[in-house]
Amino acid sequence: MEVLDVFSWLPAGEISIDKLKQIFMEHLNGTYEGVYKVLLEMPDNVDKNILNSRAELIEEGKDVAFILKGGDVIAIVGYKG
Repeated sequence: MEVLDVFSWLPAGEISIDKLKQIFMEHLNGTYEGVYKVLLEMPDNVDKNILNSRAELIEEGKDVAFILKGGDVIAIVGYKG
């Protein structure tokens, strides 16, 4: 599994891109235990920016995952498995 892109809607001071990658990889490995939730399907509460980012990643041939905090999407991960 290779993470190719991460789009984040939180400031880097709150959570880094590397930390988002780590959360995603730990989720896939079944070892993540924390406040963030990783979904491989699109959540219900997405706005236009998230839809556009998802469409861009899919157009590039990447799979997409969503990282949520408190029910809100905070990042999108583009990856290839």
